[in-house]
Amino acid sequence: MGTAIAARRFNVQEYHKLAEVGILGEDDRVELLDGQIMVMAPIGENHRTIVDSLAELFSDQRKGRYRVASQNPILIDDQDEPQPDLVLYDRSAIGRHPSPRDVFLIVEVADTSLNYDQRSKIPVYASAAIKEVWIIDLTNYSIQTYRDAHPAIRRYADAGTHDRESLVSPLAFPDVRVRLNDLLQQG
Repeated sequence: MGTAIAARRFNVQEYHKLAEVGILGEDDRVELLDGQIMVMAPIGENHRTIVDSLAELFSDQRKGRYRVASQNPILIDDQDEPQPDLVLYDRSAIGRHPSPRDVFLIVEVADTSLNYDQRSKIPVYASAAIKEVWIIDLTNYSIQTYRDAHPAIRRYADAGTHDRESLVSPLAFPDVRVRLNDLLQQG
């Protein structure tokens, strides 16, 4: 008869305490997802360039309508505090991490993390009713869009893939346009 192995899950308060006492360092690439401390892949050069280019593009077009956060946490619930690559969120979220109700768009950039983003992060974002999520897939040079969250089943009803030449806009800001090929040429 084998021994059952149980995983120790953490809540956000415990997760923060691990940082306060020095178990987790400020520069550790970790996030809390479904109560588990997940080690994130190192940031590659192409990944960084795309995140920086997107941050510039979204910042240049914001017209005071939203804030842009790059690789900072959002607080979903007591078990989830992911660190998306980019977030467009409501300007009223001051002095706290943005919550799902504040978020207009989350963007994840995937060079080596596509499977993790699709299988682990998308269900968490859907369960929190995040309005829209994009995954910029640097392996297949496409933008995957996830819209119309169904929290009960942790899925998005509208999932699409756009090639590198397509113009893609956030639902909340249709005048803001992103073309992956333009981002790739900036690198």
